[in-house]
Amino acid sequence: MDKLKIGKFLHYKGNYILFSIVLIALIGSGFYFSHHTSGQVQIPKHVSLKYGPDSKQSLDLYAPAVNRSKKLPVIIYVHGGGWSGGDKSNVAEKPAFFTNNGYVFISINHRLSPKVSYVDMADDVAESVKWVYDNAAKYQIDRRKLNLMGHSSGGHLVMLIGTNPAYLNRVGLSPQSINSIISLEGPLDLTAFIQRMGSYKKVFGNDQKVWAEASPVTYASNKKLPPMFLVAHGNGSIASFVDQAKGSGNTIESFSVQTLTHSGVTAVLGASNASDEAKKMTNAVSAFLKKYNP
Repeated sequence: MDKLKIGKFLHYKGNYILFSIVLIALIGSGFYFSHHTSGQVQIPKHVSLKYGPDSKQSLDLYAPAVNRSKKLPVIIYVHGGGWSGGDKSNVAEKPAFFTNNGYVFISINHRLSPKVSYVDMADDVAESVKWVYDNAAKYQIDRRKLNLMGHSSGGHLVMLIGTNPAYLNRVGLSPQSINSIISLEGPLDLTAFIQRMGSYKKVFGNDQKVWAEASPVTYASNKKLPPMFLVAHGNGSIASFVDQAKGSGNTIESFSVQTLTHSGVTAVLGASNASDEAKKMTNAVSAFLKKYNP
């Protein structure tokens, strides 16, 4: 073989080897990218919808990208705001966190004080649950796994409709339609709460009979309530409710907050960059949900 042929042979062989190395590297990097990004946070699909005629009767639905044939548990979240403010957009990182853990996450708005009473607000929450129940198949929701969550006044409202059957009964459902309830510092005893925080008389009036009727603790002894998880600063504000509910055979779990602020409780739930206590709270909430949404 002359020098020209040898040179061409080595040139072609060298190019082939280089091409092979590049191809292997691309395949390897593709595998690495696929393998190492599969567990990263995915942006959930988001759509805004109406569950009633009023402009406030609306919801934001966040859904993970999953097999269309798979039905998912849902979390219906009610914002805080002292029954007179707040918005369904106040969800921090919860939509991303929960959709990445296999839940549809729905944040609702409801009518507010002073335009409506607390009864109307609770009715709105019940109506939103009914809407989710009726539209479950359209949005890949397993309507046997309806989970309620609320912060502050929203926590009060989800606990109220979950313990007093009148609200869900009015929309053709019952507390047994609810899979579980999570209250993030929602007031359970309005009589004690308003005696400490007199400014909320503007929402509930001055009649202590009304305060009692608005209090989830009044219905804590009802039997066959949904499993409940209560996040609170210490146990003082939830002790009576827990004792009565457990005394009637209901399932209650709780997490005692030490350092988080009232607003921080919802702001850091599911947050990617959170304190140790926030992570413990998120893990406790997640474990509770997983127990009832296998």
